[in-house]
Amino acid sequence: MLDTNAVAGLLDPDDALNRCTTEAVMAWEDRGASFAVSLITWSELRVGAIRRGQAAEDALRGFRVAVIDEILVLSESIAEVAARIRAEDLSVRVPDALILATAHELGVATLLTADRKIAKISPELVQLIRPH
Repeated sequence: MLDTNAVAGLLDPDDALNRCTTEAVMAWEDRGASFAVSLITWSELRVGAIRRGQAAEDALRGFRVAVIDEILVLSESIAEVAARIRAEDLSVRVPDALILATAHELGVATLLTADRKIAKISPELVQLIRPH
């Protein structure tokens, strides 16, 4: 599963995360992985693309077709897990808690993210991506 910051890093060649995220995704592709994003991530990405204009929207649509195999939807159980994550640490933003809860509840093998806070909460689930 790709977090919002991972997809943003992949889409922007000037992003500090571009190289390390590309390497991580390629390594997972070599192992036959499929890629999903949370509905929250998709919404965040759409906001950014809409604000940047048609070229960004076209690039995101192309990325969706080429890379993202599934957009994972939310459920009441995901909302409950997210609420527990946030209640334990109020510095975790609700969207981040929902993304992490989605990964947990749907049995995602790995969540690629640059978010150290999420990595600290679920080190067994997260592959932390860091700029080289």
